[in-house]
Amino acid sequence: MKHNLLSFPCVVLLLVGFLSGCRIQKAISLVNTLTFNTVDFESLRLDYDADDIRVLKSNNDQLIVKEYMNENKQSFYARTFKQNGELLITEGDRPKRSGFDSYIEIYIPQNYTGNLSLHSTSGTIHSELALNLSGNFNVDTTSGLVEVSNTKALNVKASSTNGSLNFENMIADEVNIQTTNAATSLNKIIGTINYQSKGGKLTASALHGSGSFNASGEGSIEISFADVTRDISAYSKNGTLAVTLPRELAFKFSATTKEGSIDTSFTDRLIVTDNTTSGTVGTSPDITVELETRNGDIKVSR
Repeated sequence: MKHNLLSFPCVVLLLVGFLSGCRIQKAISLVNTLTFNTVDFESLRLDYDADDIRVLKSNNDQLIVKEYMNENKQSFYARTFKQNGELLITEGDRPKRSGFDSYIEIYIPQNYTGNLSLHSTSGTIHSELALNLSGNFNVDTTSGLVEVSNTKALNVKASSTNGSLNFENMIADEVNIQTTNAATSLNKIIGTINYQSKGGKLTASALHGSGSFNASGEGSIEISFADVTRDISAYSKNGTLAVTLPRELAFKFSATTKEGSIDTSFTDRLIVTDNTTSGTVGTSPDITVELETRNGDIKVSR
């Protein structure tokens, strides 16, 4: 009997702990709506930590931000700042405990053409809205997923540490991408691409324009051009470097590797000197293609 009495408090504590752990999480719902006139600013910047950011089309000329949470406290609501023509929208005092969930929706009118900057440290940034910006478009994350399509801007800048970057149907004078270990996917990009990565993998298809691609660590590069307007250069330290060029393109070619192999579909046009394979493909070329690896293989096809 004495043993059972001593055990009873332990049983109660275990039962309370179990019931607390099984507490049903509150449903997420709209808790805050912000509305702005786009004539009041020239640049828009969103800065959030863990929230997903969903970019949608506004049905009027106003910019609308909607915050969804499973807890409704005013201290959690977004903070806004206006300075030097920029509107900054950032998260409030969000709780750090587990069980809290939130995301935001931003509705951008079609007539907005200024600068746009989106940041979420670990959340997903998703946009399919047909943006036509005369300014710059910036997007960055640390470990989140970025999915952006149908965007036209003066310049595009994207950065990620360990997340993923996916871009499709984009037009810009320059597209600058900088990653550490992020996987990057590009499809139907028009413009000059500047890509810098340490260990991430780049997969790019249907590119129109030119570019400089650099993977300084273990990253690999796989790029395919539908149209080339200026020079192309690519370097991969240890990863594979694969390039597909338009069949009708005339170009000066050079490929260098220390330990890897070089394989092309136009070997009859090339001369091998030490670790470099070079030559001219086509008639009167004004495009230069320069490729280099240290330990990775180089594969080129037309």
